Amino acid sequence: RMLEKKLKGCVVFTSSAAACQPTPFSALYGATKAYISSFAANIGVELKSRGIDVCAVHPSPVASAFYDKAHKLDSLNFFMKLAVKPEELPDEIIRPIGRVLWHDIGGVAIGFRMLLKLFDYGFFATLISRF
Repeated sequence: RMLEKKLKGCVVFTSSAAACQPTPFSALYGATKAYISSFAANIGVELKSRGIDVCAVHPSPVASAFYDKAHKLDSLNFFMKLAVKPEELPDEIIRPIGRVLWHDIGGVAIGFRMLLKLFDYGFFATLISRF
């Protein structure tokens, strides 16, 4: 619709740190978030010249009831100690618009993205499967 009306603006996709890491017992969730991030990056390149900014945000786990019924893993309990507070998200989601296509929010998201700079995704998945 924005293209049809020749409007400028932004589109923000809420992805997840799960887009950039293997997610045991959450394969479908991680896969859909990886799709969202990839889709945002691709259309972001296409739309930038038309004045439309695109950004996919990757929050770390958010301190909410979302995980209450999740499969209990020691690693999940550990990462929940580093969870982002919901009230921190609005400003963090808006802040990167116009500057980056992907924005990581919180230590977990940033940490996993940094690990992927050091390790191949396949190797990283193999490492996680050992724990």
